Amino acid sequence: MSLALTHFAFGALSVTLLLAYLPVRTRYLLPLSIASGVWAMMPDFWRVVPLYETAFRQLGSSAFGNVFWLHPLFDRADAGDSYRLAAAVVGVYFLVAVIHAERCRDGPTFESDWDGFRGR
Repeated sequence: MSLALTHFAFGALSVTLLLAYLPVRTRYLLPLSIASGVWAMMPDFWRVVPLYETAFRQLGSSAFGNVFWLHPLFDRADAGDSYRLAAAVVGVYFLVAVIHAERCRDGPTFESDWDGFRGR
């Protein structure tokens, strides 16, 4: 069973990497990253709200649980709730987020696109 922080950081890292290398540009990177991190924690939702506890437990240990950013894989690989793994994943996510933000800062902005659209 891996820490929730590990799942959250890996989900946010995954969507940040996807948006960095796909030809999709959006100003909603932060909300998408947060939503992806929450998505990665969904099989452990029963710990917060005990609704459908057995269904969520079974989902977290099934092959379908890999849809939630490899949730069961992390749970099996990190059976001891390692804080080192959580810190490493958070560190990698932070590094990737900073690099992606720096790369996007140099590119065209949405405001300049809208100014051209309005005829200014």
